[in-house]
Amino acid sequence: MSKKEPKYPGCWYADNLIDYPDHQALIHLDFPRCIVIVRNLEDFEYSDYDEFRNNIADIQWLDPSEDWSEEEKEFVIVKLWNFSVEQEREEERLWEENNGYSDDGLL
Repeated sequence: MSKKEPKYPGCWYADNLIDYPDHQALIHLDFPRCIVIVRNLEDFEYSDYDEFRNNIADIQWLDPSEDWSEEEKEFVIVKLWNFSVEQEREEERLWEENNGYSDDGLL
């Protein structure tokens, strides 16, 4: 059996429910590495990319001494956005599957 290539290598969700229960983080561990802190989950849930990028995402580059281009950095932020959208869809699908709901809402 062949190993499936990851769709979002280096992308992770993180939280710290003890100290910051209303925050989430998106982490990119490939280069350029960054962590995006989301301090308002409700705004994040209902945002589009532009709102996320300009008003919600607190982007912290983990290798500030590296000289990454703005295009490389933007590619990572878009990748994390797309990852978060697909992650949310998969969480919803799994929740519905585990709680006896079908796509049409019928039990």
